[in-house]
Amino acid sequence: MCGIFGSFGHFDSLQKNEYGRVGDNLYHRGPNDGGYEEGQGWALGFRRLSILDLSTRGHQPMSSYDRKHWLVFNGEIYNYIEIRNEMEQKGENFTSGSDTEVLLRLLMREGVKGINKLNGMFAFAYVNTDTREFIICRDRLGVKPLYYWPKNGELRFGSELKALLAWPKAERTLNTEALAEYLALNYLPSELCIFKGYAKLSPGTYLKGSIDYPDKASLTAYWHSDLNDEVGRSNLLEQEIDELEELLLDATRIRLRSDVPVGVFLSGGIDSGLIAVMTAKGLPANQPLALTVAFSEEKYNEADLARASAKHAGLPQQIVHQAPGSLDAIDELAWYFDEPFGDASALPTYMLCKAASAHATVFLSGDGGDEAFGGYRRYIEASRYKSIAGILGPFHCLIANALTALPSGSPLRYKLMKLSLPDAGYAATFDGIPNDPVIASFAGPALKDTQRQAGGSIWRRWGESKQRHLLTRQQTLDFSHYLPDDILVKMDRASMANSIEVRSPFLDYRIVEWAARLPRSVLTNGVQGKLPLRALATRLLPQNVQSATKRGFGVPLDDWFRQEKGVKFVQERLLSQRAKERGWWNLEFVQTMLDSHSNEPGKKNGGFFWRLLMLDAWARHYYDGDNPTDPPVKAISQRNVKTMPGDES
Repeated sequence: MCGIFGSFGHFDSLQKNEYGRVGDNLYHRGPNDGGYEEGQGWALGFRRLSILDLSTRGHQPMSSYDRKHWLVFNGEIYNYIEIRNEMEQKGENFTSGSDTEVLLRLLMREGVKGINKLNGMFAFAYVNTDTREFIICRDRLGVKPLYYWPKNGELRFGSELKALLAWPKAERTLNTEALAEYLALNYLPSELCIFKGYAKLSPGTYLKGSIDYPDKASLTAYWHSDLNDEVGRSNLLEQEIDELEELLLDATRIRLRSDVPVGVFLSGGIDSGLIAVMTAKGLPANQPLALTVAFSEEKYNEADLARASAKHAGLPQQIVHQAPGSLDAIDELAWYFDEPFGDASALPTYMLCKAASAHATVFLSGDGGDEAFGGYRRYIEASRYKSIAGILGPFHCLIANALTALPSGSPLRYKLMKLSLPDAGYAATFDGIPNDPVIASFAGPALKDTQRQAGGSIWRRWGESKQRHLLTRQQTLDFSHYLPDDILVKMDRASMANSIEVRSPFLDYRIVEWAARLPRSVLTNGVQGKLPLRALATRLLPQNVQSATKRGFGVPLDDWFRQEKGVKFVQERLLSQRAKERGWWNLEFVQTMLDSHSNEPGKKNGGFFWRLLMLDAWARHYYDGDNPTDPPVKAISQRNVKTMPGDES
């Protein structure tokens, strides 16, 4: 797990202090080692978090023995041993035990054809100086990020946007369309970047081109998962449960490969419980630690259920008592997340990773189970709404008029809004609605026109699947939007901020493809989702864990913004002169919302305040000044980590 950056094409050679500044912005992703190399028309930079082969043989940028092929690589190739064995049979000799060398040799032999052999999470840049070609690539599901900037005969890339913004003379022109989408969605869809001219490489794609003419590079999708629309049988066959167990065991086994301590994030749910059991089976000789973070908010505390799963799996367990975080962490979070990111569960996720970093460097998690197996509550709710929405359809205008009489934030108001959306749009929404009039009311003078079009990324993708099964449409939207742009961004930034690596067996592409082949009727029954995992849990987990209600990560936002500290924080940040000058939100409306939130106990405006506060904190780092600010205190303190010999950044 690391941070990478570089450039192709016609560019001025970076001075040591310049590439050092770019690398420093990725220091948290790789505090153990760093490197930088450049040649005619190319430059590659790297920060290393040492996981496999801790010696200097794993140093990057890595080159072939003749120095004609170069690679920087962020992530893990979980099946690198199998690939190496196959290549050794063809005459290859390896000098290290790293997966980086395996990837380099594979690309030298097979080029882009070799990408399909990879099972892992990765973003890499490869240079062949003989053919004068480069490849930059991102893993199938988008676990690892990769930003790029193509302009004026040059293409720059980096693991995080902050690295590109630290480049000499980096452009920072605000993308108001992206800003409006953030206010609507709480995060940014992958097709938009907060600054104009920058882009994100899509999951499952690679960009291949000439080092000398990178602006003519071609983008190719090498993977997608097509979901089975079939509806019929509702029971999983015993043989299929066997297949799932075998797949999950192998996905876990290869993710336990590490030369540093490994742990398991264990909550009280069935997803992480299954991973704990598979971990115990996959590495019985040296059992990893099952780490449970017990948050002080009792309704999110799953320590008792986690204890039962750990005991059942036979794993040693450590329970760490941790506060979910506070408003004081906003500035720190905003720096790590690069772009505005309003999912409040990022805060407890960050605190979880912070607590975990004291116990191990690599952790396994249960992320991805909900998307692959239909586990979200909204999947079930949508199927229930289907018949109601059909009845209410002809009365769309009457409902729209009735909505104006209901107070903003009213649960009934949101339900009616969802049900009145065309094309079963209620199934495409999450907890909020992209074109919610409350969001439009927040928009300031600089965004008034743009905000009317917000939410377009959701509706465009939703419309592309119009003829398909409702659950298929929801899962397709989540795989292309919510998973890579929210869930995986959250875990990547929170873990990397604390210099730990998180691996999820449920994101193994073989498991995703296996679940995709099942009829949708096997995944949900109108009452529960994730039925294949529940069937497996009946074999492998204690009864009380099987039947437990999903709790998830939460933050008591509404309570925070009724307290004096929270009210003062909103006033100082969202009602400031600086906020007025930006013109991004309506200060009078914010004051009205704050007054009603403080004086009316039923109001739940905390999520809106958090969304704007994260935007404000982002702007303080990346927009208000001439350059991105220095890393916050937390990131600077990480520089005390001992680096390996050969650190060049």
